[in-house]
This record gives sequence, structure tokens and C-alpha cells, in this order.
Amino acid sequence: MGQSGTIDKTATAAGRLLLEALREESPARSLSRLNGSPRALRLLRELFTVAVRRSFVGRDPRDVTGYVRDLLEYQSLPASGEVARETEAVIRSVLGEPELAYGISDLRRFEIICLVVGDLVRPPGVPAGELLALIRQAERRVRS
Repeated sequence: MGQSGTIDKTATAAGRLLLEALREESPARSLSRLNGSPRALRLLRELFTVAVRRSFVGRDPRDVTGYVRDLLEYQSLPASGEVARETEAVIRSVLGEPELAYGISDLRRFEIICLVVGDLVRPPGVPAGELLALIRQAERRVRS
């Protein structure tokens, strides 16, 4: 990310943990290591929801399919098959189709959430101010 001053501007310790993880070389892997902090996990889930909704609400469902293909190819994962179907289902579940993700294990959902949130900083990445706004919105959702 390159903006170390951004970390100081988050309201919560959980938000700072997420930002620190997103600055690592492998953000998805770093995010997956936050499982020891219940607050960080809750914030991570909310950040996933906020980011996905901001990116895809009102867009054609095929945009999700294209994003998933691109994300998985970037991560050197199979861009079709079970992983792709599950990734798309988890994303679409927060867009109003929760039934799509009913059969997906909690661990797989968590892995997908880490991949998608970690993708926020894939070059060129979300600008630091926008990332901070997403985290702040997720923090408000956690508080309410």
C-alpha cells in the first residue's frame, strides 16, 4: 500500500490489524492469520460485505463471474470448477442471494473472504483514502 500514516487513522485496534495485514506481501494469507482476534474477524466479514456491495450492487451478475475468474487467475487458482463456483456464491450471498452459500463450509467462506478483501490492495489497489473509508464503514456496521 505504501501509506503507513493511514494505520493511525483507524478508529479501532481491529481496523489497524486489518490495515497492517493488507500491507503485507501476501494480504490474503496475512488476513487468514487474524483468526485469534474475534473483533478482527467480525470486522473482516463486515469489510467483505461493504466492499462487495460497493463494487457489485446494481451491476450485472456476470460482472461477479468475470471478477471471480480474474481474481482466481491472479492467485494462480483454477478459474473454473468448484473453487470458482464457491467464490461466486459467497460474493453473491452478500448481494441478496444467501441461499447460494448455504452448503459452503465456514472455513471455505473464510478463505474466500480473505482472498476478496486481500484483493483490495492488488496493484494498482484501492486508493488509501477509499480503503480507509471502507474500513470505517465496516467498523460502523460492527458497532450497530
